[in-house]
Amino acid sequence: MRAALLLSLITCTSALAASKYTDHMYRKAVDDDSTSPLYLLFTLHDPKTGADRVVCAPGIGLVGAIHFEHHLDFDEVSRKAARRIALSQPRHRFIFSNRKALHTVRPYYSEKVLTEVRQLLARKSNSQLIHEGTLYTAHPQYTLDDVYSKRSRRDREAYQDATAHVLLERGILVGSDDRTGLLYVDR
Repeated sequence: MRAALLLSLITCTSALAASKYTDHMYRKAVDDDSTSPLYLLFTLHDPKTGADRVVCAPGIGLVGAIHFEHHLDFDEVSRKAARRIALSQPRHRFIFSNRKALHTVRPYYSEKVLTEVRQLLARKSNSQLIHEGTLYTAHPQYTLDDVYSKRSRRDREAYQDATAHVLLERGILVGSDDRTGLLYVDR
């Protein structure tokens, strides 16, 4: 058990240290207001435990959580204010005390699931992952949605978000298609 925990910790630490996620990717996801939202990574701080956790969520979800946390309306002026808060937060680190805000951005995936998905995708190059994440490819033999789509309904969202997390760490900007619900690579 200790060995598995140590391996998980080393994997998480190594993945964060080697992350190719950029501020440009974060900003693009925050500014995106399409119905097929882009994902982003941010640090969620738990004030009760003092723990920080890098999590993946749709950019629009983070902006929505900021609306709830700061009791902002959903008019254009408030949307701009929420985006400004998201873009100005040092190191993209957030503390949410509002239950609705927390529910909006809480990760569905555990560190164990994230480690599993990292291992599943580790054998693939970024160009393979980009090809597999391109929607409407003519009869692909393997696509990114194979990681999560055949899972139980309860696990599907966890594995999909963990897949997005891993892709972002690798420098691949990804979103969720509003028609299919599948991940897609932003080009």
